[in-house]
Amino acid sequence: MKNLLERFGVRLLCILVGAACVFPVAGWSADGIEMRFLSSNKKVIPVFCSIGNWQITDVKLPELVVTNNREDPLTVEQAEVVGFVSGEERIRMRIPREDLLEAIGKTAAWIDKPDVPLPAVQLMFGDVAIPEGPLSTDGTVAAGRSVLLPLSKAAYLHYVGQAKLDGMEIRLIVSTEPNRQETLSFPVLLIPYEAKGSYQFPLRGDLRIAYNPLSYIHHRASGSQEFGMDIVAANQAGAPSFTDISLPEPKKLSDYAIWGREVFAIGDGVVADTGDKFPEGRMSDPDLFGRPGYTGDLLKELIPEIGWTNAVAGNYVVIDHGNGEFSVYAHLQEGSIRVKQGEPVETGQIIAKVGNTGNSGAPHLHFQLMDSGNFFTANGLPVMFENVPAEAIISEFPVAANCLVFSDSIFTTAP
Repeated sequence: MKNLLERFGVRLLCILVGAACVFPVAGWSADGIEMRFLSSNKKVIPVFCSIGNWQITDVKLPELVVTNNREDPLTVEQAEVVGFVSGEERIRMRIPREDLLEAIGKTAAWIDKPDVPLPAVQLMFGDVAIPEGPLSTDGTVAAGRSVLLPLSKAAYLHYVGQAKLDGMEIRLIVSTEPNRQETLSFPVLLIPYEAKGSYQFPLRGDLRIAYNPLSYIHHRASGSQEFGMDIVAANQAGAPSFTDISLPEPKKLSDYAIWGREVFAIGDGVVADTGDKFPEGRMSDPDLFGRPGYTGDLLKELIPEIGWTNAVAGNYVVIDHGNGEFSVYAHLQEGSIRVKQGEPVETGQIIAKVGNTGNSGAPHLHFQLMDSGNFFTANGLPVMFENVPAEAIISEFPVAANCLVFSDSIFTTAP
């Protein structure tokens, strides 16, 4: 797998011992040590939210690769994350060493398994450029070897203040011999992204929007899904509570209120890709797809037949909005897709129906915005909708945000 990946070659020389560079870089090399993003096209896009006079900045930390080109080994001792406003330090966070080493060990052991396919790694980390040779599993890096720092698996940066963070730096303390330590400073460009298009929500009616961008346990832990969301129905007729997504003890897909609901294009564009080969009959029995391991085994069976994207996303549609933004509609009902690749679509046009295909635990629509049409290598992008504004979620204060961030379960009605 690794022989198919090119080494990421953007390097910039700067003095790093005890001092910070004042400009953003994608990678650097100095005095025999290199540091770079694991993903060659990585964008670090914060969640921004203003509530009254308070400014919230939430940053998913990037994955970094440190390569030791010296003759002697080096050991990662400590990692710190520093946030800035107009060049002034506002927050400093030290990642506990035990947490960092645990993340290093687990991630390296997984990536270095010979049977882990490249798309699985890309699904987690994006357009990866994996270094040659085995990765360090304990934070000590032999000469000519590398360590992967999966910072997003160890911590995240959340800041509340009178201004948004506009700069970030990762400071890595390494020891190269007894009683000698060096501080490597890696500046990170924060991209204050807001969606360019004027978009409408992809579903109508009473909805529950779950696993939103502040949830690190689900979508945000993955690459292109960083700002994704899962959408199910609220107010299911016959359910004990409006929070229930189905009838009690569901026996068929139609017992879930969202199944079969029409899916709309969020904006004008051209269909970039579709997949419609996932057999929903294999995911039609709640007693089956609710069993641990069932869906994973089914995906392994189907990947050689229908490909990675159609297996993981289920039946899907990708729309190119012509502005560098691509919307993704996943887990669609088998046989429901109404558009074809290359076909123009308009805002609000029906493109499919909600189903239960792919890596799904129950019928729902998975939606996300990306900066390219590739589900595995794109960066996820934040998105807001004209008919589900921030004020519809919190009305007591003036609110502005670049994505839906207010709760992990938002209940709303899309007109």
